[in-house]
Amino acid sequence: MDGAESNSRGRAAFRALVVAGAVSLAAALAVRAIPPAPATTPKDVVEDAPRLAEPMQLLGNGAYLRVPELDRWISEGRRKDFKTCLRTTFFLEGCPSLQEWMDGADGQWIERQLVVLRSGTREDALAALVLIFQLARACEWSPGILAHTQHAERLGGLLQDWLRTWGEPAARDPLLSEPALAAALLYGRVMRVAWKAPMLSKNTAPYERATAFLEGLTGISSGGHRTRFGEALAARYARAATKLASNNDRLEGFEEEADALFPSLTGGCE
Repeated sequence: MDGAESNSRGRAAFRALVVAGAVSLAAALAVRAIPPAPATTPKDVVEDAPRLAEPMQLLGNGAYLRVPELDRWISEGRRKDFKTCLRTTFFLEGCPSLQEWMDGADGQWIERQLVVLRSGTREDALAALVLIFQLARACEWSPGILAHTQHAERLGGLLQDWLRTWGEPAARDPLLSEPALAAALLYGRVMRVAWKAPMLSKNTAPYERATAFLEGLTGISSGGHRTRFGEALAARYARAATKLASNNDRLEGFEEEADALFPSLTGGCE
């Protein structure tokens, strides 16, 4: 091979290398020019902070001052009926007995709306809990001297249905965690009131029903494995968790904690 032929082949190889590099560069630039796919957020992601500030205020005596804020957070398809629920419960007068009122037309409609709200978003679920707490303030559920426990047990049933659906998911939800624990405390208090109602004995059925439910919800028992909700309860309301794990008056801690949190929720109208 003479020198001229060698130089020709060298130049050809160099040109091929340059062309290959240009093609690679063009491909890289083309890829970079493609716009990225739009980011999507999973629907079940829980934000680092609640979108509705201080949700516990919606369960307290001054809830009426803040309930209008819920309108923007309720699912659109449920918003109109929820506004009617608010008017019905927050303007309820006469302190009716809870069981009798719930069995009436308005009460039956409210109960159906609670089911609808429980099946919705976490904001819908909070709205359902707001309505239950308002019923607990506006209706009479104290057994009285005649030990009529059906009113307390009906309220306990509303709280139990909510907790069965949302208790465990709420444990690490910044919007629902505190309201869910408050619901459990009120549930324990209400069911303990029903248990203690008879003057000469104890009404064992609501006590056994409540302790069995709370044990399942929390995992707190003599040797049980705690659920996330149980861990949250023990961290925030240790007295309630400690008594639930005992063998004597297991709802006492719930009533004590509820009394401190909601001192006026005793079964008579506020």
